[in-house]
Amino acid sequence: MEIGIVPTIPLGFAFFLPLLGYFMRSRKVIELYALIASLLTSYASWKLFLMAYSSEEPLVYFLGNWPAPIGITLEVDRLSALIVFTASVLFFLVIVYSIGYMEREKGIHYYYTALLGLESGIIGALMTGDAFNIFVMFEVIGASSYFLVGFIRRDGKAVEAAFKYGVIGALATSLYFLAMGFLYSSFGTLNLADLSAKFHGIPFPVTVKTFGDPTLALAIFFALTISMVVVKSANFPGHFWLPDAHPAAPSPVSALLSGLVVAVPIYVLARYIYTIFPPEGRIGGIISASLLILGASSAFLGSTMMLVQRDIKRLVAYSTIMHTGYMFMGLGVLSFTGLMAVTYHIVNHALAKALLFLAAGSFIHASGTKNFERMAGIGRSMPFTTFAFVVATLALVGVPPLNAFFSKMLIYNALVERSFVLGLVVIITSAVAAWAYFRALVYLWRGKPSEGHHHGHEHSHEGPHGHENPYMALIMVIMAVAIIIVGLLSPMLIDRLAIPAAGQAMDYNGYIEAVKKLAEAAISFH
Repeated sequence: MEIGIVPTIPLGFAFFLPLLGYFMRSRKVIELYALIASLLTSYASWKLFLMAYSSEEPLVYFLGNWPAPIGITLEVDRLSALIVFTASVLFFLVIVYSIGYMEREKGIHYYYTALLGLESGIIGALMTGDAFNIFVMFEVIGASSYFLVGFIRRDGKAVEAAFKYGVIGALATSLYFLAMGFLYSSFGTLNLADLSAKFHGIPFPVTVKTFGDPTLALAIFFALTISMVVVKSANFPGHFWLPDAHPAAPSPVSALLSGLVVAVPIYVLARYIYTIFPPEGRIGGIISASLLILGASSAFLGSTMMLVQRDIKRLVAYSTIMHTGYMFMGLGVLSFTGLMAVTYHIVNHALAKALLFLAAGSFIHASGTKNFERMAGIGRSMPFTTFAFVVATLALVGVPPLNAFFSKMLIYNALVERSFVLGLVVIITSAVAAWAYFRALVYLWRGKPSEGHHHGHEHSHEGPHGHENPYMALIMVIMAVAIIIVGLLSPMLIDRLAIPAAGQAMDYNGYIEAVKKLAEAAISFH
């Protein structure tokens, strides 16, 4: 299988979906079309995953047969393959869930078009071996995300949140575009393997020498790129758009935004820090300190704000800010343990946070309100949703043997290697978050609804249902069971997945040679 086919599957299906929706008014045909697209993408991602983990070097593909560094290159190692597979599976599950959740919405073909476009953008950003193509994929992710956040246009808050998200997102990508200007002016290339080769003094075919001393250009590049990542991943102080955007979006979209979209810029930052330009000396110290301070600030901010929320989706949204803070801190350690911990936490957080948003969406869908005090007691009549919500919250808090416990423990271990005080950040903020979750669970299970129980619901033309949709319940149970199984198998999965992924990601020689060897062969052939 050519690895280049993976991001083109959802993109190709998305391209024809509006036309299909125009001629075919049947919801079932459109939903089946989206399911087939996502299922094929999941299958291709699984094959890619197997190929990456069976290969000793990264997989490389030249788009249009233009060799690096002239053309656009896709380069997939175990780190990117693991996250690509996780993303494709989550998209498939969310699309199945959406069949029930979006059952009363109109223009559904546009919804699934944007979802498939979002999937293509995420996979493309994870697979690309070109700095400019990362920018392009961020634009694809952004355009799809902004549309999905404001999809329910009759909700003024959703439109406002989408506008705010779009403006802030455009500013962030502009910072990254400016960063690439400094990079290109000094290195004369935007191919990631070529950039790394120049940084390490390794010759690369069809390329030029570095222009002057790249130290200043790299310092500016990292400053601008970290600023972009701070905003895109909703870390402090660029977090302010997320508590509005994620709750305003349809809950399946919120699951993908919090589970995957905010993780992509963190992956990009990890790639630059650990594979392309491993920072040393003064620059390394500044980057490390910046990430640790920003991450700790986000963790405290997110956990504290969880305590004062009544909107169940805003509660979960602030939890995302807390967890992206953990990931920043893990990267900031600048060690193998830190990268391995963040890699595993990206996967575990994506699964647990997506499930938590889907469970919250199921409660909203059934009760007609986002305020968990007004939906008090509904948990007893929705056992599958309550089970999923409990499993997801316990996992994110860090209760063993659920999946996120192990990745949070790895992050804790990485931080303690630097300072015990840093490890306390994870413990204290997790305890605060646990209290906020527990408070919501008590309302959902034991509380009595307050007056106004059915006001302020997410879908204004729907009344409260009071029952669980079978599609939604099935997906949530599957994901809850997966969280338990992944947790139980975590010792093995860490050894077989997380450690090899981090090890290959830190092997810059292997990353360079995989592209260099193929480029030399292509050039000699021509």
